[in-house]
Amino acid sequence: METEIDRADAYALLTDGRCVHVRSVTPDDWQAVYDFAATLGRQSLSRRFFTVPSHPGETLADVLCSPRVEQNPPTQGALIALLDGTPVGVAEWYRTRGQDEAEIAFEVSDVLHGHGVATLLVEHLMLAARRAGIRHLTAVTVGENQPMADVFVGLHVPVGRSWDHGECTWTIPLDHVALDGEPALEAMARRESVADEASLRHLFAPAAIAVCGAQDDPTAAMVLRNLEGFDGTVSRGGARGELLTAEVGADLGVVTSPPEDAVAAARRCAGIGAKALIVTAVGFPPALGRELLSVCRESGMRLVGPGSLGVASLHGERRFSALLSGLVPEPGDAGAAVQSGGVGLAMLSHLRRLGIGVSTFAAVGEKYDVSANDVLMRWERDERTRFGLLHVESFGNPRKLARTARRVSRRIPLLAVDPEQAPSQARTALYAQAGIIALPSLGALVNAAALAEHQPLPSGPRVAVVGTTHGMVTLSVQACVKAGLDIAESVNLTPAADSTALQDAVVRVAAKGTADAVLVAVAPTVPHELDPLTAATAVRSASAETVVLAVRTDQPESVAVLGSDVRMPSYDDAAAAAQALAALARAHEAMGRPPHEATVPEGADPEAAESLIEDWLRDAPLGRELDPAECARLLDAVAVPVGTAGARPSIVTVWQDPVFGPLLSADARDGREAMTVLVPFDAAVSAAVASHVHVGEDLLSRLSALLEACPELAALRLELSGGSAVPTSGAVGPAPNDSPYLRRLRRAPVE
Repeated sequence: METEIDRADAYALLTDGRCVHVRSVTPDDWQAVYDFAATLGRQSLSRRFFTVPSHPGETLADVLCSPRVEQNPPTQGALIALLDGTPVGVAEWYRTRGQDEAEIAFEVSDVLHGHGVATLLVEHLMLAARRAGIRHLTAVTVGENQPMADVFVGLHVPVGRSWDHGECTWTIPLDHVALDGEPALEAMARRESVADEASLRHLFAPAAIAVCGAQDDPTAAMVLRNLEGFDGTVSRGGARGELLTAEVGADLGVVTSPPEDAVAAARRCAGIGAKALIVTAVGFPPALGRELLSVCRESGMRLVGPGSLGVASLHGERRFSALLSGLVPEPGDAGAAVQSGGVGLAMLSHLRRLGIGVSTFAAVGEKYDVSANDVLMRWERDERTRFGLLHVESFGNPRKLARTARRVSRRIPLLAVDPEQAPSQARTALYAQAGIIALPSLGALVNAAALAEHQPLPSGPRVAVVGTTHGMVTLSVQACVKAGLDIAESVNLTPAADSTALQDAVVRVAAKGTADAVLVAVAPTVPHELDPLTAATAVRSASAETVVLAVRTDQPESVAVLGSDVRMPSYDDAAAAAQALAALARAHEAMGRPPHEATVPEGADPEAAESLIEDWLRDAPLGRELDPAECARLLDAVAVPVGTAGARPSIVTVWQDPVFGPLLSADARDGREAMTVLVPFDAAVSAAVASHVHVGEDLLSRLSALLEACPELAALRLELSGGSAVPTSGAVGPAPNDSPYLRRLRRAPVE
């Protein structure tokens, strides 16, 4: 029997950024589907029915909306896409042969062709059919139905097709290897990025902004002051938006009103045409929060907040700062996305002090809708953003965030605050595998940002240390080694050195080409007052590639920026400087990591493992534990040798985490903390895990393939010794109903 959780119900974006509601068809939709058929031309009807029905509205409505006898598993399903409450597309599936095959068909309103409606419906339909136990979809098209062919080819799944008397039969596999393979996921991500960028153009490049807040509201007054230089229309709307008129209009609404007035203000902003909304208030009761999100979804507005500090976009023709801050950032290269307003205010203060300009600043607050993932997709396409700064307190969809960040981190450095770094933490693994460089504090993040802004990106971990005292050189070398950097050379000039000697030494070391960076460590000495900036200027004149940074123990600030034409960060502590340099060296390494390519190891048969699990779940639909012999059968399916445990075997556990998805934990049992990684993982991560537990990478790749192909494998614990495994326990259970990669907007976080 179909349950509420099985029924499709989501909002998603078309290629032009408009928001559609995709849900299951019900008998109550009969009239709406009847009217929808009237929007289909003769060619569309002929492609759907292979003829033109005399009563197309009745025919289509009867097919899709007739009451169905509830069966388990269901024998058919249908979806409808609604734009502003009006149907613009429908799709259906129904079983044809046996239990695991179904035929599909879909129709899109003629005026919406080319906007991604069909592809979006098919993506959601494939998931719905998969939930119902379907393993293959088929579709029959007449030869000239190129639009339908384009949809299937554009999915980038291994589609099969055959011809018979001018008709083409398409076959689409629904196994996890096909749907969650890299080609399919990358194609879906590209479509999502295009749609997301279009939907956010009113947020980041509005022509007109409406500010809703009471006349005596100081936060509204602050936003209005910050908008005084905006080259567009700014209107004041009152606490509930009562002063706004349709004649004025707005692309972006900024609501500073308290929760009890904010929903009315949001509704009014939607009424005058706004397509983006920033809500600054906190403390929304769950019902009111759902109402706020509903207003935004139904009107197609993207929502930032509640609890947002605001948004600033400082490039392009429509620059603006709609921030609850007296500190308006300068235009520049840094993108910033934060969740906490307090962290955002502190970050703005540091960035301004250090001369770090901003391309985009977004404080997403409670992220009912717009999240860090949306901002990352914007940075991916924004050539003006040279590096990104992140503060994320919680994850709505960490697996999608990881995929997006992995793409973005190949283009720009991504730096994030993560105070709880630990090898066993899934969050730490997510950042590392996504190419996000985690730093333990906001101060450390700012230290790295100063280096990213004012110096080239280090091309590797090699660092030369040049200092004026033995103690400073020793401290700096130790700090660099602890941070994971490689010491190319260390030079102690002694306290007798003056600025000229320091400059000559730094230039000489940089010219060798054996170091990616030079750390200049100076202490206040008598009789010379040393200026490390002259050394940095000389190096920059000779080489545009070598990074130069300084440590000055007598400076009052933890980090300062020296110079004007050539700018160099200077730190009060060698450890801080080394940490910043190491972070950017890791960011450079992340930029060079190739995309993950999912491959099935030779001799592995994940489908055989999946068939075993399906048989077990057929007898125990809610799941059950597995005995060691059953676990061994799963391992045999992916060609993992099963042996006997050694005296002190390593422990590897794989399981399905409800938030982070499939995880693998490796414990060498040698006193070191266990290492946790997200599945799938690339070659670099595989090598790190193999080294941690002293096992072969081939064995790990087979376990990864098993877990990827079998989301119903809830857990599996193994003892590893050499190249063989001994299963000790396992469990299977129903696979999650949702796909983390399905294109849809966030569901209400207030339940």
